[in-house]
Amino acid sequence: MNDRESDRPQLVAIDVDGTLARSDGSLSEKTCETIAKARSANIKIVVATGRPLIVAFDCVEKLGEVDFVVCSNGAMTVQLPSEEILEDIFLPPELPESLVKSLREKIPGVAFAYEFQRGVKAQYGLAERLPSGVPIGEPIDDVLNLDARPVRKILAWHDDYEIPTLGRLISEVVGNNVEISSSGLDFFEFGTIGVNKATALEKLTKHLKIDSTKTWAFGDEQNDIEMLKWAGCGYAMSNAEPSVKEAADFIAPSNDEDGVAVTLESIF
Repeated sequence: MNDRESDRPQLVAIDVDGTLARSDGSLSEKTCETIAKARSANIKIVVATGRPLIVAFDCVEKLGEVDFVVCSNGAMTVQLPSEEILEDIFLPPELPESLVKSLREKIPGVAFAYEFQRGVKAQYGLAERLPSGVPIGEPIDDVLNLDARPVRKILAWHDDYEIPTLGRLISEVVGNNVEISSSGLDFFEFGTIGVNKATALEKLTKHLKIDSTKTWAFGDEQNDIEMLKWAGCGYAMSNAEPSVKEAADFIAPSNDEDGVAVTLESIF
């Protein structure tokens, strides 16, 4: 084995929005070809996203094929093409209703979506906050009117508050009951405490018997920071915010410059 081959990662984890996808939501031909080339070299490709599975599949279908999807900010890990669920973590059953009621009392006008095992039900306003082309069903009036079933993640937004202000208000209410994250879109996500992309990838690499030092990760937002710190080589995109770049080992070209593909090409 030559030096270049020995330096190749065994697993590459890649965020979607702002990282793998361009600003218009598209995936370039160059990106798709480079991912396919990496897989043909026996490198495991993991799409690691805050998106729920049903939305993450939109990216996977455009990309072609990947080996695993870590979605919902680490709460769910799925093997492809079998779609076998390796892990699925839900919020405590009593938490969604109590959290929604508490936030409504303190922040009138706040809106919500629930993520379930196979889909998302959202109040009015979520579709406008998602990247172009992301599939989402018709809006509902109230998440509390939905039939009781396990909730993996809660999304929250408000038409009258900027994200920093809304984040401060939310933090004052929810405290340490949930993991609050943001994927750079105009809403917050609430998941199970201690669950993130890095924790999911750590379990996955142990399952695959891959040393974490033999992993690369690419990201651009706050919910990527743990993953970038965990990976053997963490790459922040040049379009990432400063705190994400500080968490990374290296800076890759921007998502609109096919930064993931350009960086992966260096290993061949």
